[in-house]
Amino acid sequence: MNQLLFVLIGIGLSLVLVANKSFAGPIADQAKEFGASRCIKEIESLDNYLNKKANKNGAWSSAAKKEPNKRIYTSLNVRKYNDGTWGYANITIVPSLDNKCDATLTQLITFPNKSCNTIRETIYKKYKYYGEVAGKALYKKGTTKLVLEDLTGSCVIMKVEVLFPSPKAPSKKSTGKKVSK
Repeated sequence: MNQLLFVLIGIGLSLVLVANKSFAGPIADQAKEFGASRCIKEIESLDNYLNKKANKNGAWSSAAKKEPNKRIYTSLNVRKYNDGTWGYANITIVPSLDNKCDATLTQLITFPNKSCNTIRETIYKKYKYYGEVAGKALYKKGTTKLVLEDLTGSCVIMKVEVLFPSPKAPSKKSTGKKVSK
């Protein structure tokens, strides 16, 4: 009986340790490789948001060659969702003058064989009509803006968010490009 109790406690502790392990995805890994670590908590938070539940993903990132901790870091992220749709995201993070980090997140999400009306009324139903740009309807929720484009029976979403300051975990002259698989 005591042995069974110790085994169960051991399994429980192992599960807690695994659950508390921080997520390391391609965006954060590449930032560390470039030496862009000043905003690493913010980069990890966005990487977690974009990739933790990803079926298939990768990133292509760039950082300044000289003093990457003082300059802009950008990453193009590609993700396949479990339902077969694809998402493309670009994050840009830069240290701000007040020793925080500011970021933008731009996402392009494809919805094959689904109308934008259906997508807007289901997934993005909490977004409110905000106005128009070049004849295209804009929707907004908080600091996030959204444009939907119908393409022959499919829908493409452009979603843009500016983060001042960028979120903390958990809640372009470049050195080149790095691709992860």
